[in-house]
Amino acid sequence: MQSVNFSLQKASTQLESAISIIEKLRDQYDQIVEDSRELCMKWNIPIKLSETRQRYAKKYFDEVDSDRRLTTTDDNFRVTIFYPVVDTTLLQLRVRFKGMKTVCNDFIILMPEILTSMVDELIVKSSYDFINKYKEDISSDFTRQLIIIKGYLSSKFQTNYLKSMTIHDLADTIVKEELTSIFPDVFIGTIIFLTIPVTSASAERSFSKLKLIKNYLRNSIGQERLSSIAMLNIERQQTNDINIENIIDNFANKKARKKNFLK
Repeated sequence: MQSVNFSLQKASTQLESAISIIEKLRDQYDQIVEDSRELCMKWNIPIKLSETRQRYAKKYFDEVDSDRRLTTTDDNFRVTIFYPVVDTTLLQLRVRFKGMKTVCNDFIILMPEILTSMVDELIVKSSYDFINKYKEDISSDFTRQLIIIKGYLSSKFQTNYLKSMTIHDLADTIVKEELTSIFPDVFIGTIIFLTIPVTSASAERSFSKLKLIKNYLRNSIGQERLSSIAMLNIERQQTNDINIENIIDNFANKKARKKNFLK
């Protein structure tokens, strides 16, 4: 678990870079098609797309000719395949790694590169939000410690090293320099980050459960029902505590067409 958290900061940065690259690819369809054709010609792969007969709606008198169809296979491929695949990829990257992004945003104030580049007023505001979230572990002296350690890091390390420095490196520096008594709250913050169970566990569980739920018997299941069943399966500890009989009885009473009248 710790080895994963060590690179969590870098993973978040690489994820943002990947999303940015895919967003740019969406506007480079012509260049991608040209590169693909050159590659297919190099490997002797046929590139001819099959064309189907286009059907048009019947046009009545005094109607405007607004029944525009995609008559070329290139346009059809771009609209029905390329754009949906790219948009789905972007959506899944943002949704599945939402937990990792949230944790990195919460602990961004402890990243040495960000901390040394922030002004004191912004450090005060960001530290106040951090203290409110972890008020049981972090004291109000956290703000003063951040401002002091910001000056310490700026004077001790060069800018190039600070850019590659992670929260794990910050914790190592505090321990090696015997600064835990001077910056106790900052050190506790780094420990919370290094031990918090986040990463992509939710995404990995979703993939593993999906293969068990959506089998060949449930191949036509809808997205909403599939998501609900997957959530119930993933959170089975909470699901086991639910009284299913009461839920069924309440549902049956609400949907009953007849009422029981007392004699």
